[in-house]
Formats: sequence, C-alpha cells, structure tokens
Amino acid sequence: MTTQTELLLTTTALLHNAQQLATLNHASIGLVSLDDLIANEIGIHPLVFSQQNMLSDSTQQALQQKIADQYGQQTVVLAEYYVAMLSELLVSAARQQGAAPLKVQLAGADANCRYQLLGAELESTEVNPQLGLRGVSFYVDINYRTSFALQCEAIKRARAAMGGDNIELVVPFVRTFSEAATMIDLLAEQGLCRGANGLKVHMLCSVPANALLADTFIHYFDGFVADVEQLAQLALGQDFANPNLNYHIDTQNDAVIQLLKMLLTAVGNTSKDCDIYYAKITQSPRLQRWLQDNEITNVIC
Repeated sequence: MTTQTELLLTTTALLHNAQQLATLNHASIGLVSLDDLIANEIGIHPLVFSQQNMLSDSTQQALQQKIADQYGQQTVVLAEYYVAMLSELLVSAARQQGAAPLKVQLAGADANCRYQLLGAELESTEVNPQLGLRGVSFYVDINYRTSFALQCEAIKRARAAMGGDNIELVVPFVRTFSEAATMIDLLAEQGLCRGANGLKVHMLCSVPANALLADTFIHYFDGFVADVEQLAQLALGQDFANPNLNYHIDTQNDAVIQLLKMLLTAVGNTSKDCDIYYAKITQSPRLQRWLQDNEITNVIC
C-alpha cells in the first residue's frame, strides 16, 4: 500500500551513467556523480595521466584501443580523449535539465571506487579507504593534481558550451575549514572561480563535522548537499560494506536526524539551500516524515 508520505515525497536522480539520460524527464537530475560517469563511461584511473610511463604494456594497449574505438585511426592524446568524453556527458546532462541548474559532484571518491578502473595497478593500497585519500585531500595530492585539472577543464568546456551558469559544482568530503578554503583556491587556480560567471560551489556534507560546524562551513559555499548514508556511517561507526553488520545500519537514528537539523538550520538563516541525498529514502519512513515536517519534499536518490 502506498502511504501518504510516499505520495508527498518527490525524487530527483543521481546521474551515474549515460543511459539514464534516455529515461529521465526534464529537470529530473538532482546530482551528477563524476566518479560514476568516469567509472561507467570512461573507465580510466586518475593516476594514468601523471604516471602513464609506469603502466604495463597490456594496459597501454587497452588505453590506445579506447581511443581507436572512439576516433578510429585519428591521433588523439589520452588526456584530450578524457576531457572530451567527460565534457560531452556533462553537456548532454545540462541540456536534459533545460534552465534548471545541474549540480556536478567532483570526482574524488575513496580508493575502493577506483580499483576497477583501467590503470588501477598504479593505486596504492590504503589501510582504510573510507577515511583516506578522498575529497579535498585527493585534489591536493601531487599525484592526482593532473587528473583534477582535467576534470576542471571538462567542466569549463561544458559550461562554455551551454553558454550560461546552469552547471554548478559540489565538493565531496571536506574535513575542515582549511580544506574548504583550499578547495575554493584550487578551483580558482583552474579557472573555476566561485561567483565568476554565476558559478556556484556547494559542499557535500558527509562528515559529521560538516553539520556540527555548518554555521561556519556555509560561508565558504553556496549551499549544502547532505549525504545521509555517509553521515550515518561516520556518526554511528556503521560499516555499509560489511553484510554481517547490516543489522547495525540505521539512517533514521536520532543522531543522523540531529545532524540534518543542524544543516537545515544553518541554511535557513541564509538564502542558500540544503539538498538531501539518500538512495534508499523509500526504506526510511521515519526520515521521510521528518523531512516533510521540515518542509523538505524532494530527495536525490
């Protein structure tokens, strides 16, 4: 039976592959995951662009085959292939949105998301990828600066192709105020200056500190996107990847709701917004009711 909560709650999609564009309606993309687009549509590990000479012969051949499949015998530099493919995907998504803004989450997930990419032989093993090199710490790392510059170039091309300000950025995994300031500077260095040509930069709130200190974090960004699952995992010490601990998972816990309340309160005193992202929102009726009570009726899933 469909409940009243389910009827009142609307959803927008997390875009993670090109095939979704054929089925989504106008302005129905809530968030674009560059990590997913790169994994599903391009498949190249970010370290390839700075350490290509360290790849095995078989991986080198596979990379050349990717270019040949796309461009035939035409000579194309691997970095150009990467940027062109990514920018084309973003333009397609932006056109799907029409006049509605397209929020693009920068690529920079934990190492677990990179192990299946072509060139993953370059990835070092992390003791705890969930708490390791991800988000801002990923962008500032010397080995990943080249790939960061390439994704910024793809975003700039997409924004230029659209001729407007409807493509916005979402920065994942910001641990501290220092990282927030560093991120804004890094984007500016790549020609993506917050506020210039209408560019908005949002923060993906996945660390509990983001909510606890939301009143200050909000000054660095144009809004928040709250990642409910990540907030729950880090606030409650939950392990979503361990099937033996599924009984511990509780995204409707009072601690999670309190963190969301802090985020909404922080933006409530401004003209900025806080979007909610949770892929399994339909399985959390209590959270749905709480969101509606707080006048949040749309969730990215």
